[in-house]
Amino acid sequence: GNPETLEERKSELDGQLARRLEEYDALSTALEALSAANDQLRRRFSPALNQKAGELFAALTGGRWDGLSLARDFSAQAVREGEALPRSALALSTGTAEQLYLAVRLAVCALTVPDAPILLDDALAAFDDGRMERALALLKEMGEERQILLFSCHSREAAWAKAQGVPVVEL
Repeated sequence: GNPETLEERKSELDGQLARRLEEYDALSTALEALSAANDQLRRRFSPALNQKAGELFAALTGGRWDGLSLARDFSAQAVREGEALPRSALALSTGTAEQLYLAVRLAVCALTVPDAPILLDDALAAFDDGRMERALALLKEMGEERQILLFSCHSREAAWAKAQGVPVVEL
């Protein structure tokens, strides 16, 4: 081809390459900053989340489990005093696993939006009556500090709430 045309094309491509390298440098800097912020947030938030969720899990289980731990990928393990290793949520009964994940959801709400209402939809469906009563007692206690709305298609939650003087609205 024509040497002048080729030189123009080379110059154009060199300019594009320079712009792409600037974009790459900017993205690399942003990624490093986000990674550092994520690490700092994880170091501050994870211990608090594990602590709060563990307390709530212990309350929900009536002390049968002492706490829980969340891994980086949010997989959860139940902790029991006297046991050498925590137990994976996959190895728990459905009701206990649901208690564990309810504890995590409530802890996240407590730590991230402490004054916002909590909305729960059939959160206690997999609970037997004993688990349900402990969960409702905990939610009632938490409801003294913030609004909690529990939606359920089961009448047992409404019966418990009415017996405890908790307002029930039937839709």
